[in-house]
Amino acid sequence: MSEKKIIGLFGIGQTDICLYVASILQNTGCRVCVVDNSYEQAMHYCIPHPAEKLHTVTYRKIDYERLVPPDCWADKEYDYLLVDLGVWPMEDALRICSEIYLVMDCAAAQVARYRELMKRVELPMNVILRDVCPEAVSAKHILAMLCEENCFLVDSYVLPLAEEDVAVRFGMQYQGYRNFVHLSLPFEKLLVRMCRQLAECEISVIWRSYRRARKGECA
Repeated sequence: MSEKKIIGLFGIGQTDICLYVASILQNTGCRVCVVDNSYEQAMHYCIPHPAEKLHTVTYRKIDYERLVPPDCWADKEYDYLLVDLGVWPMEDALRICSEIYLVMDCAAAQVARYRELMKRVELPMNVILRDVCPEAVSAKHILAMLCEENCFLVDSYVLPLAEEDVAVRFGMQYQGYRNFVHLSLPFEKLLVRMCRQLAECEISVIWRSYRRARKGECA
């Protein structure tokens, strides 16, 4: 790659997406680092690590770090730096990112709060609306609310509520992250679409990397 990409993910339930995307990108042959800058530190429970405290933990050829200041991100020698920014990110951190993904569910309070954040920071963002339950509210209605007086949503992804996705998401926090072979088809399509947007390679390479990553393999 000619230039490092810093990818920021924030909101509700972005940690598993961050791990899956990192694994796919690594399988394209790129150097990948994942940084958990969230308050929740959910990634700490997903990635195996030794008892002693290390600045960097390498797992399946991906480096994992915690609480790295934004002004240090540019110095990292990777092709991709994926940063879990937590529920409510610092605005200065968002401005450093090459791509921003807001992950959220259908809670009305979240829609209003994140819409105001998008309008205030005035940065283009991709929105991933997950755990959509059409019996309660349609994704179209949620996205229309989010776009109200807000021109900064550049792309959107919709994930219907799927028990298998929830099981993998929480299971890795207790059993460790190994693979994602049991995800729903909409989730699989989301990951391929995201990586196709982020990676500078042929779609055939993305699909091959996806198939390897979902089985827990690495390049």
